[in-house]
Amino acid sequence: MTIWHPNLSQRQGPRYLAIAEALAADITAGRLSAGTRLPTHRDLADRLGVTVGTVTRAYGEAARRGLIGGEVGRGTYVREHAGTLPRNFHHGTVIDTPREQSEPIADLRLNFVAPIPGDDNLNRMLVTLAGEQLDALLQYQPPQGMPEHRVAAAIWLQRAGLAVDAGRILVTAGAQHGMAVALAALLQPGDLLLTEALTFPGVRSIARLLQLRLQGLAMDAEGLLPDAFESACRQGSAKAVYCIPSIQNPTGSVMPAARRQAIAEIAERHGVAIIEDDVYGFLDEAAPPPLASYAPTQGHYVTNLSKSIAPGLRVGYLAVPPGRVEPFRSAIQATIWMATPLAAEIAARWIRDGTGVWYVEQRRKEARERQILARRLLGNRDYRAHPSSLHGWLRLPEPWRAEDFATAAQERGVPVTPISAFAVARTREQAVRLALGAPREQAQLAKALAVIGELAAAEPQPYLAVV
Repeated sequence: MTIWHPNLSQRQGPRYLAIAEALAADITAGRLSAGTRLPTHRDLADRLGVTVGTVTRAYGEAARRGLIGGEVGRGTYVREHAGTLPRNFHHGTVIDTPREQSEPIADLRLNFVAPIPGDDNLNRMLVTLAGEQLDALLQYQPPQGMPEHRVAAAIWLQRAGLAVDAGRILVTAGAQHGMAVALAALLQPGDLLLTEALTFPGVRSIARLLQLRLQGLAMDAEGLLPDAFESACRQGSAKAVYCIPSIQNPTGSVMPAARRQAIAEIAERHGVAIIEDDVYGFLDEAAPPPLASYAPTQGHYVTNLSKSIAPGLRVGYLAVPPGRVEPFRSAIQATIWMATPLAAEIAARWIRDGTGVWYVEQRRKEARERQILARRLLGNRDYRAHPSSLHGWLRLPEPWRAEDFATAAQERGVPVTPISAFAVARTREQAVRLALGAPREQAQLAKALAVIGELAAAEPQPYLAVV
């Protein structure tokens, strides 16, 4: 296998296209000869600091252009005559070929929320704010957030089942920022962070940035296994565990109360910090209390308003154990100084006047309808999801490989995320995540899911065994 490291510093646009263009340039220049074996998806992703899914798309694009090929089990290789561009290659795109990519139908990779028709809450809020004196919102505020914003956060967390004093809450610029703050405050470079075997790719990006080691732990249909967690803690090197107990990303599992208590007891006994990601918990009306509520000295709770209210607010909340605020406050100050007070003010007002609850109800309703649609269109497939989740987990039949399926789906105008984007270590499971909230309309989602269902029922084409 060649240690190929493309130079992307001067390339603009999406990273996957930049990688594909760099590959084409190196082939044309003779730096990669025919028959050269390319790095695996994971190896190249780690080398470039991108997700495995990005490399999958890049290799898929290169294969579509006729630059690379391969076989299952043997890897991916530069094709013969790949350095000679076909006559229908124009500005980096092969056109009018049998494998031309379809017109986009819906992108099912990003876990967005669909806009709510007729939502004018922001317009009305801005009109209200325009008539008030708001100088304080344009000034520097404490890194942990203004007191009234933290009080509103305590109300929001109480509705999620976590009773916590406002003095233990910090306002963050979303959950991704909250996770980065928590990890920076709790761990040092080289420390070991435990996660579920399949986990949110964003935490892997943060771990790479902070130079943390990752270890994925075994899961089942109810999430992280206590025995696996106990075994990892007994080894003595783990400093923290990151997990998503409610509507886990990507599997959709919900950890029952008894298991949450068991996980918390293990963490308390071994002094291992828990970083709980509860971004999706609001969607499950019957969810047990947050994991942090069972771990008084080790529980750190992260959530945001991106899924429940509006992603553009970039407002999140981080709740920490009593007497532990200072390191997290310092981490916020070192990164952004403070979350935007104006956005936090809008969030606080919506929490207090009930608008936030209205958003939650609308999000749940829409998610339930989309899951019903998904189960109807994928009913004969191995599709698993929480009834009101924004995403679903599609296990693929033999002989499909997840990366091949993702490539084929993208060619049909419906990009999805393969399991490799979530796997902390190599896995034999073949599955893809479907983000149901991204399409603006349910009709658009239905069309996309019909394509996915048809593709899963078909045999992979021979040329797809390249990535």
